[in-house]
Amino acid sequence: MRRYLFSRVFWKNRIPLLKKEEKWLVFPLIFFLILCYFLYAKGLMFFEVPSASMEPTLKPGDKVIAFKIKEIERGDVVIFYYPQDKKEVMVKRVIGLPGEKIKIHGGKVYINGKPLVEPYIKEPPIYDYPETKIPPRHYFLLGDNRNNSQDSSIFGPVPRELIFGKDIFIYWPPSRWGRIE
Repeated sequence: MRRYLFSRVFWKNRIPLLKKEEKWLVFPLIFFLILCYFLYAKGLMFFEVPSASMEPTLKPGDKVIAFKIKEIERGDVVIFYYPQDKKEVMVKRVIGLPGEKIKIHGGKVYINGKPLVEPYIKEPPIYDYPETKIPPRHYFLLGDNRNNSQDSSIFGPVPRELIFGKDIFIYWPPSRWGRIE
């Protein structure tokens, strides 16, 4: 059976509508469709950054490849549904984990009373956020552009079920090509 699938007789009878010079397109097309299906089944997603809230890490219009998320760690850049409108998709960085106490004061983020080192932010926050314990299965998400970001400092911790992707790679524009740190 396998040998028959790759024989000329099999394909000659299956693709009678294509001209001889067009038949070479069939195999690359089949390969492309199989590859897309495999990547989709593995949880690969393509996403465009909608706003400046993640600058300097991500810029508006950057196109990124993301995977469906399994584990969430501090520092991950994640894609999630906006808690107040589940049709809107956002991208932010995981700052606080379930059960931790988070506080923003004097331009610093504190986790369980200790300042968080954040070399990725555009500038320190100019606002304060009262000490809050993050509920179970919730995450505190902030944009890297702290003073120009609608994030957990406004709408609070985000439930785990709204977080669905983890950014891994910028593929467009070519000048910004690379892995997201």
